[in-house]
Amino acid sequence: MKERQNGQAAGLLLGMAAGAALGAVGMMAAAQDQRRMRRTARKVARGAEHAVMQLDQMVGDFVERHSDK
Repeated sequence: MKERQNGQAAGLLLGMAAGAALGAVGMMAAAQDQRRMRRTARKVARGAEHAVMQLDQMVGDFVERHSDK
């Protein structure tokens, strides 16, 4: 039982270390190429805005079709 708990704790610590390393690599990449990060952020924002506009149009069309009944 104790070996199982130690194994789980070791796995948790390994996962946390891997996450911290990945975060550090991401921050380093962002600091080195800020222009690309800004461009990507703008693309993501435009895509999200487009998706929300389409969803709004779909809901409007649905309400319009079903409100006459």
